[in-house]
Amino acid sequence: MSESSELLTSVLTCMDYRLDPLAILRLDPGEAHVIRNAGGYVTDDAIRSICLSQQLVGTNRIVVLHHTDCAASARTAEGYRELVEAGTGVSPAWDVEPVGDPRERVLAAIEQLRASPLLDTSLLEGFVYDVDDGTLTLVG
Repeated sequence: MSESSELLTSVLTCMDYRLDPLAILRLDPGEAHVIRNAGGYVTDDAIRSICLSQQLVGTNRIVVLHHTDCAASARTAEGYRELVEAGTGVSPAWDVEPVGDPRERVLAAIEQLRASPLLDTSLLEGFVYDVDDGTLTLVG
């Protein structure tokens, strides 16, 4: 990891087009790696990306950024499976769990990240962004 005292951030967030993580977190380009996926889930891919960001670039802060009014909270896991199968003709090998309450999802993500032996979670924060009014709330 880098010996620099500079604060470099990995941001795990949803792929929602209404989110501009750098602007929301008041970061400049070059200050963060942004990892996006549907629902902002902690997946093996997300952990791999954060781990490599820490080891290769020296990021030393992790931010989980979820938001209100997430489309991933609109269906059940089975509803997502049916949606994908209806649109593609193939049942996906992966599951999509509904997001639910964004505050609870942030807390769950923080717990999952802290449980990974691959990550330095000493600087780990979680936030919920309100897409309607632009407020950012610290969680945890």
